[in-house]
Amino acid sequence: MDIPVWKAEFLEPVLAIALVTIGFSIYHFYSISERVTQGFIAKYGETKGKTRAIWSHRYVGAMTIGIIPAIIMISVLGKSPSDYGIAFQNHATSLYWIIGLAMIIIPMNFFNSKKTKNLAFYPNVREKEWTKPMVATNAFTWCAYLFGYELMFRGLLLFATVPLLGEWPAIILNAALYALVHVPKNLEETIGAVPLGIILCLVTLTTGTIWVAFFVHITLALSNFFFSLRHHPEMKVI
Repeated sequence: MDIPVWKAEFLEPVLAIALVTIGFSIYHFYSISERVTQGFIAKYGETKGKTRAIWSHRYVGAMTIGIIPAIIMISVLGKSPSDYGIAFQNHATSLYWIIGLAMIIIPMNFFNSKKTKNLAFYPNVREKEWTKPMVATNAFTWCAYLFGYELMFRGLLLFATVPLLGEWPAIILNAALYALVHVPKNLEETIGAVPLGIILCLVTLTTGTIWVAFFVHITLALSNFFFSLRHHPEMKVI
């Protein structure tokens, strides 16, 4: 069997797949590292240390999953940010998508957040008393993390694979990898990631920008955070 011939057009999709693999792996092992968590606990105490560890996980994820890979791909390939969906365009269409999906997501999260199974895991930060600055910081860390997330999945990975694979194969690959990174959470989120991943890819290709996916993902995460915090019987904002 002959060694497959390498072609120049392979570099972009291969680089994107390699970077999402490396970046998510770094984030994952950092986030589950007991050594990292214990370092924060030693500095800030048990409860505050775990909180700061979770916030640090999100910042690391934003960098390793999205921001650093974007810098590498743009530098190596000579691309512009707009080539990967970091562009402000199709504002009306984008707004319709954001509002339409938010009208589905917010009521769904309101009712789901009351469930015992949800409250056992969310909010991820398990503080019993929340100050307003803590609420704001937790929301900001979610936004930072999800920017890196969408920059990679609906930005770098999607736009890098479409020219070689075509739209639908690229969308299916994207949704499959997106589902796989949810496996460490639970079965429900893994399954739910498939249709959500497909929808967000379709919206991104339709609008040519990652911002719809970003704002929809923020709506999903923050509405669940706020509703879970409100409904959790052992938590309150002071």
